[in-house]
Amino acid sequence: MSISIGNLRATASWNRTSRFWLAWPQATGHRDHDDAARDDSIALAQLLAVHAPVTMVATPMDVVQCSLQMPAGVMTLAADAGSSLLATQPVWLADAAGTVLAGVASDSLAGRDLAQAAGVQVVDLPAGWQGDLIETDGEGTAMVLARLAEGLVGGRVEAERLLAEKLGIMQVIWLNDPGAGRVPARYLAPGVVAVPGGHDANHPAFAALSANRDLLRATSDRVGRNFKVLDLPCPSRQRGCYSDCMVAGDLVVVPEFEESRDAQAFAQVVAALPDSRVIAFPATHLAGPGNGLGRTVLAQPKMN
Repeated sequence: MSISIGNLRATASWNRTSRFWLAWPQATGHRDHDDAARDDSIALAQLLAVHAPVTMVATPMDVVQCSLQMPAGVMTLAADAGSSLLATQPVWLADAAGTVLAGVASDSLAGRDLAQAAGVQVVDLPAGWQGDLIETDGEGTAMVLARLAEGLVGGRVEAERLLAEKLGIMQVIWLNDPGAGRVPARYLAPGVVAVPGGHDANHPAFAALSANRDLLRATSDRVGRNFKVLDLPCPSRQRGCYSDCMVAGDLVVVPEFEESRDAQAFAQVVAALPDSRVIAFPATHLAGPGNGLGRTVLAQPKMN
């Protein structure tokens, strides 16, 4: 079921958390990797369950095995879409009182399935609009991937009108796509943004990432804050991303990739967020290419 927009606005990831959603890793045929991924999923569910309820999403074929291995109190949900249910990366929407009414702003079937599982309704968006193209601070500012405006007759002008009308986003910062197909930056706290760095000038993503970094450093948000931009390293051996931290309330989880740069990335985040609870967690076997933990765990905001 869809709802009218009214005064709904996109929420920030540092809102209080109602529930964490994780995807049970599917078999890849590489037993050592699969075992490690599932062990890490169980450990992550156990860690997060201290902060809010956790649901592990598994395919119908895997749900029995998954449920038998879950820590006490962790729920399981069978879904045909499996991990793609969480890959939609929804934008959670709240009314003026802070009550989460529309949890998924997505044009995908998986997004609607997730809305039903989360107990919230759906806001219809233009075809191709997904939550991982939009990163919002909950105060009217959003970093948006430039390709979101593609396909609209009015281009960015029309896109900005729709973002304001449907998501309550009044200031749009358009970022270049370095090739990941998602916003290459993540809010860690109000006015604090993490971006991937460490690329040399010959890297194909260097130009786009450098332009994004320069733009953010020269920009203030809708309430007048200058951005503090954390230029985090990139893993040297893995295809992961340190800047893709998981943020939920005052909890920030920095991904680890089992290499020396783990300590540098963690120290930078700790120094930038003195009021947050910053921890590290292994992401090597959980994160998809170019990702960290932010797109591995879905944090559903708490309703007032």
